[in-house]
Amino acid sequence: MSEAKGITEATLRELLDSGAVRAVAIVAQGDAWAVQVEVGTRWRTLRSAREPVRWWRSLDRLSRWLREDLGVVEWSVDARQYAPAQRSTA
Repeated sequence: MSEAKGITEATLRELLDSGAVRAVAIVAQGDAWAVQVEVGTRWRTLRSAREPVRWWRSLDRLSRWLREDLGVVEWSVDARQYAPAQRSTA
């Protein structure tokens, strides 16, 4: 997962409001989930205030946050790296 070009939640909200987000993906790593968004031709990872990636332990909570807080109604899920028995770096 690329962490170099992370975006903040505030920036994500602005991009969504302006219609600049082409796609949203939930991506697994270990036992945690992160959000990536496609802006133009590049994918950006949502970061936290202190960390290069914002992680969720619950896919349900993350889905609720996308739909209820951000108004996102469509996204893909990449669970290829999901390993619930393996602790993530989150």
